[in-house]
Amino acid sequence: MKPVDMNSLINYVSLKILGGSDYLLDALEEYLVNGEGPAIVAHKYNISKHQLRGYAQRIIEKSGNEVRAKKVIPILKEMASGIKPVVIRDENGVYQCSLCETVVAREDSEEHVRKYHKDVLTLSIKNMMEKLEEIRAKRSKPVIFTSAS
Repeated sequence: MKPVDMNSLINYVSLKILGGSDYLLDALEEYLVNGEGPAIVAHKYNISKHQLRGYAQRIIEKSGNEVRAKKVIPILKEMASGIKPVVIRDENGVYQCSLCETVVAREDSEEHVRKYHKDVLTLSIKNMMEKLEEIRAKRSKPVIFTSAS
């Protein structure tokens, strides 16, 4: 069985969020974890059901299988809390970078972040990795058994 590639998952999620897809983990949680239909979830987040399935497939591949993906998504949500998109869509549907004020096409938003704001991406990944270590530390607290008299 393929191990979970947390580095790849964190890089993927961080870039998606910074690139303006901050709905990604909520949509995946509703679709994969809660079992909502792809059409309903896609409509709610104003994406196509094909995009939603593509996101799910990538998370499943990086997790190793669907069962692990369902367990990893809530953890990723916890780790990604506090990360805000760099590329933001305004009320007219125009995507603009909040850091350099550049207008970017939706399909180029992640590449813009990767190319021009690598420092922000690196910091976001670092923060998510630190949160992962905190989560791991919480979950691996030793259990103390006391003798019953």
